[in-house]
Amino acid sequence: MHNSDTDEFYIGYAPRPPRRIARTVFRAVIALNALAVAVAGVLVFAQQPFARSVFEFGQYRDFTGMLEMKPYPALLVGHPGGTEYSRYLLVAPGKHGADAEVGSFAGKTVSLRGSLIYRAGQTMIEIVSGSVKELPGVPLEVAGMNLGDVVVRGEIVDSKCYLGVMNPGQAKVHRDCAARCISGGIPPALVTSDALYLLVGGDGRPLGREALDWVGETIEVSGNAHRSGETLILRAEPANFRRAAN
Repeated sequence: MHNSDTDEFYIGYAPRPPRRIARTVFRAVIALNALAVAVAGVLVFAQQPFARSVFEFGQYRDFTGMLEMKPYPALLVGHPGGTEYSRYLLVAPGKHGADAEVGSFAGKTVSLRGSLIYRAGQTMIEIVSGSVKELPGVPLEVAGMNLGDVVVRGEIVDSKCYLGVMNPGQAKVHRDCAARCISGGIPPALVTSDALYLLVGGDGRPLGREALDWVGETIEVSGNAHRSGETLILRAEPANFRRAAN
């Protein structure tokens, strides 16, 4: 006896498939769609949230302070009624440092205009070209504190992208961009699990291209740590960089 329920099969040119096959296909499609949604949800919630970093692109503010050139260009803005100050690293638009823009104003009180970049208490200004003007004023007394020799583990990043222009501005996916920024004069920084150090040579010189081979890698660095205002500075020679063991 012919049993249509057990012998159903699909003929490609038929306008509709048999009911049992249609139900099976429908259930399979629903299950696959549910699985796709579940997998997408897991991937979304498994992602680490981006750090809270800000680039006030197209928003300009006016700043006044003392121009510092070493180890990297920065504007030191004194706090009212005291000797404390804030340090704003200075960069030019794009992947360029601010040396050419501010080099002739070293140690002088200036006004300038620019956009803020900031993350976790660390700040930077992207200068509007041609906005730097000398003002009369008394230079700030900048005192540093030697924190001693340290061995720290972290990653070398370009400070501009890391502080807010890119997010995330670190790890191997960002390595090529960071290398171009540092080559263009953006200050390199060493990011650890709990701190951000401006990275300089053992003699205090700026580290630019000397650090490029280590960008985007997890490394251990032996050096001497200093604090100037709220800024941590790590003096270390590239010869003392080591790739960290996993």
